[in-house]
Amino acid sequence: MAEAFEEAGGVLASAASERLHWRVRDGLACSEEVQLVVQPWWEAGRTELTTRAVAERLDGYVTALRDVLG
Repeated sequence: MAEAFEEAGGVLASAASERLHWRVRDGLACSEEVQLVVQPWWEAGRTELTTRAVAERLDGYVTALRDVLG
């Protein structure tokens, strides 16, 4: 999403801490489409990456971002 924002003419904040919003949005956007995220990995032979495993990793990612915010 951050890339789409920039492509549309938006400018991201220079400090990484100020860009957390976009990182959280990216993680949440992927979480709603786990099947689409997993499919290319399956095609590459990474069948151990089940939809559940990827959903759990995305949850961990978003949780870690939330923890950064305090």
